[in-house]
Amino acid sequence: MSPSTARARLPFAGLAGAAGAALAATLGAARPARGSAFDVSGFGPAGVAEVGARAARADDGTATFYNPGGLGLGQGVRLEIAPMLAVSSLSVQGQTQALADPAGASLSFDATVPFTGVLHDRIRVGFGAYLPPAGVLHLVAHQSDQPFFPYYDNRTQRLVIIPAVGVRLLEGLAIGAGFNVLGGVSGPATVEPGASGASEPRLALTASTAVALNAGVRFDPRPGVRFGFTFRQRFSAPAVVDSSAEIAGVPLSISVATDSALFDPTTLVAAASFDLGRATVELDASYALWSAYEGPWVTVKATLPGVNLLSALPTGVARDVVSLRGAGTYRIDVGRRSDLLLRAGAGFEPSMLQSAQQGVTNLVDGDKLLLGLGASLTLRSVIPATLRLGAGASVQRVFPYAQDKRLCTTAACPPDTVDADNPGAPRLTGQGAFWSMALGIGVDL
Repeated sequence: MSPSTARARLPFAGLAGAAGAALAATLGAARPARGSAFDVSGFGPAGVAEVGARAARADDGTATFYNPGGLGLGQGVRLEIAPMLAVSSLSVQGQTQALADPAGASLSFDATVPFTGVLHDRIRVGFGAYLPPAGVLHLVAHQSDQPFFPYYDNRTQRLVIIPAVGVRLLEGLAIGAGFNVLGGVSGPATVEPGASGASEPRLALTASTAVALNAGVRFDPRPGVRFGFTFRQRFSAPAVVDSSAEIAGVPLSISVATDSALFDPTTLVAAASFDLGRATVELDASYALWSAYEGPWVTVKATLPGVNLLSALPTGVARDVVSLRGAGTYRIDVGRRSDLLLRAGAGFEPSMLQSAQQGVTNLVDGDKLLLGLGASLTLRSVIPATLRLGAGASVQRVFPYAQDKRLCTTAACPPDTVDADNPGAPRLTGQGAFWSMALGIGVDL
């Protein structure tokens, strides 16, 4: 398991080290997950290739994320599984930010509930999931002055489960809702003695159950014209790591807590799609409420006999963001019973960071250009069911970010200044690219 260290502005270095060791040991014992989740990379080969611009067209299991209302206008029973891979060439201060958790698989399923009478073909259920190879979550916390990209940090490292239901109210009109769920975790962590043979701290982890709503409306006023609106509620998982130890006969208690682990912002999406002969185009506009983000830090509280110490954290690190994404497909007949669907996507998303002068912290993020390509091959009558093979790849080009640090020149250093040995001094820089790839196989039953 990759080690973790506590991120906070601490009263003294010894507390930072103790808290970091506690968090590292506890999260390591929790068997961290690996992943590339839907908000960052997309859902399945189509979502990756079309850079997530699917809120007006998705009507299969991926609609649980893109727009649950689309489920209500789907048909039949469909299942798809898609291994996914993410690769980072992001760099900060000239050093590449490699991904410790690059791989996983997405699973999507949708089906019509076989009601009769007035509910016939009106109620459909769907299931979307991101499956890491092992474990449930991997929460990484950083040292307070470590340079990194908070946009990509701790957003992709968990099991994703989204059950949903869609209801067709009228011909061409449907609503739907789903729940983004992460089950709570609590209990002690088993830690082996260190290299010195000395006893390690006693640790306990508590992560509350987190549930966020995905809801949407899909409206097709006539064939070939589609509109969608999606609401995705903010997702975060409160977590607390409690550590206790006895050092030279003195009891020490350390609590490491965060309210915004694995954070994804509340997002509103409005989308429109049109058929143009064999081609289809879609445009999505989204508003992400990043201003509610409390930052990628943890609060550290240490208790010794007669002494209580609490970390002080920065606030207001992020801003709300409006982004645009577009996608297009083109269908080519391949024989009498097969067709090839070519996919492409493009988008632009501004930086979620505030432009305020940073002090000890070194958060990096830039404006992003999104580009994607892919294809899907549909084979009919090869097997008793329709077989679908898909591939998609995308890149998020993060434009250069730079901020000149203000060096401390007085005895009492202002909060927006740093010492010369700060990792971001004298100039904090970052840029690079984030790549996503997916291969999928699906069946229509």
